[in-house]
Amino acid sequence: MILPFLLRLDAPPLDPSRSEGRRLLEDELSKPRYAVEPSLWDRFREWLLGLFETSGPGLPPWVLVVVLLVVAALIALVAAVLLRPEARARRSRSGREVLDERGVDATAYRDRAHGAAREGDWNTVVLDGYRAIVASAVERTILDAQPGRTAHEASLDLSRAFPSEERGLRVGADRFDAVRYGHDKAGEDEARALLALDERLGRARPRLEGVLA
Repeated sequence: MILPFLLRLDAPPLDPSRSEGRRLLEDELSKPRYAVEPSLWDRFREWLLGLFETSGPGLPPWVLVVVLLVVAALIALVAAVLLRPEARARRSRSGREVLDERGVDATAYRDRAHGAAREGDWNTVVLDGYRAIVASAVERTILDAQPGRTAHEASLDLSRAFPSEERGLRVGADRFDAVRYGHDKAGEDEARALLALDERLGRARPRLEGVLA
């Protein structure tokens, strides 16, 4: 991304007076593209403008204009990096982590799921039931404690350890995402099926070769 005013290579050299330089700086910094972080940016903007008030004869105004151009180029670079598809994908991935609560173990998730079942809260049963499955797999070292793991990533990894449960794991991941992010409503049958899947996996012996991920 290159800012438009940087393309004016045929423009006359900049040699403004101090008051004119300050006016140019104020006009440029007030544009919407610089509204990235209002509080911090406002303080930075005031600092830059203050240079015009305190600069002595040893610092010509054109030097401050050059500073503005450098700052604008850096902002453009940061914006370009943040808008790259890979960066957006990382942010999206981090927002869909299945184990998104720190310090909660499989037993706590399981207790919450069974408590929700007694209350008929099937959405919570699906969410905490699936979290119990993933947390239990981490505690049993079937999976490593990978930050940012999504429900479907856990499903794929666990399907290699428990191939006979591949369908249940896949359906569980689908329903977790649908309830958690799609605001879908879970039903009793699917919620109880997920609790049963958790029980079966707890008794099953995993096939660990090439599974840890």
